[in-house]
Amino acid sequence: MKKIILSLLAILFTTNLLAHKSPQFDSKSNCTKKRSMLSAISKVKGYGGGEIIKFNSYTGFDQRTVLIDGHLNNPIEITGYLRLPEGTGKVPIVIYTHSSGGPGDYIWDDFVYHAAQNLLKEGIGVMYIDNFCPRGARTVWRDQSKVPLINGAIDAMMALKVLQSHPRSNGKFGTTGHSRGGTNSFYLSDVKFTSKFIKGTKGFDAILPEAAECRMAGFFREPELTSNTTLLVVHGGADDYTLAKYCKEHAERIKAPPGKVKIDIKEGWYHAWHAGKKPWREKMAMTLHDCPDVFVDNNGRVTNPIWKEWLIDKYKIYPSEEAWYEAAQNKPRKTFKKIFKAMKKEKCLSKGVTLGGDNADVYMPQFINFFKDNLL
Repeated sequence: MKKIILSLLAILFTTNLLAHKSPQFDSKSNCTKKRSMLSAISKVKGYGGGEIIKFNSYTGFDQRTVLIDGHLNNPIEITGYLRLPEGTGKVPIVIYTHSSGGPGDYIWDDFVYHAAQNLLKEGIGVMYIDNFCPRGARTVWRDQSKVPLINGAIDAMMALKVLQSHPRSNGKFGTTGHSRGGTNSFYLSDVKFTSKFIKGTKGFDAILPEAAECRMAGFFREPELTSNTTLLVVHGGADDYTLAKYCKEHAERIKAPPGKVKIDIKEGWYHAWHAGKKPWREKMAMTLHDCPDVFVDNNGRVTNPIWKEWLIDKYKIYPSEEAWYEAAQNKPRKTFKKIFKAMKKEKCLSKGVTLGGDNADVYMPQFINFFKDNLL
């Protein structure tokens, strides 16, 4: 009987995937510092019926700026788009943050579209967040220095605070995303980060990071899971853009009750494994595999001494470590770009990755069932 049910689910999700075609959409004209791409997406056929929600957020440099409230120096208005199941009852909500491809993911990525449709059918709301347009970027996959990594997670926490008081929220929340979105999901699983936004040890109930960057994101060396969370880490074993090895290692370091952190490495799957077409080579995608790793201690200070040697001693970008951290508080984007200049001088940046795969139908039941099991 179990096999029959799983087969029926697979057929259902497959049928949904084949029924959709990504619409024509001009991302350039619909993405400016004063105009979120979500405002235009909400008017596209198949995406309507939701609620545009503008909320206050902040631009930070890294987790340390959050720990010391440095992000509060850089307020910004962010746009979210909330879609809810039919009816008036209270429901759980999954918050989506996008990849380096930007908020265009929500309209061009067939898997993201159908994942949202299937969640809605199951009685789970979905909120998309635009992390880039108000910060002056549409995409960052060619140049990751445009928007510091931490900001998708900051926006998601601020969205969570807003949604907690939404009349249709039942108080249960999930979050997910691919690549940068997956990295955001990892940030959102750590109590040291989330407790700066909401009191106590609780955070998201269900977190599913896909293909996250786990070596260069500035994660805590001693991660600790939020107390109410189930975390499912999914990564492609053949991913040469964000490497599975480091996410597995990081997930295994997380302090959590038994069974609350699960890891699924999909052998032979590449980055963007649910793109809906055969893998291809993307020559311009930036990678940082040859650069020194970035992890932070419980106070948010970088643990790898090479960064201090480069930024202060060798290239004299900053006169002292304190000057570096001061700049990160007050001018996070400018500081982020300066660090990338040091990387370029050290020639540790490179380009060229393999993307794609036709694994959406195989993966969809696992994705939907994870949120059903932990939110409903």
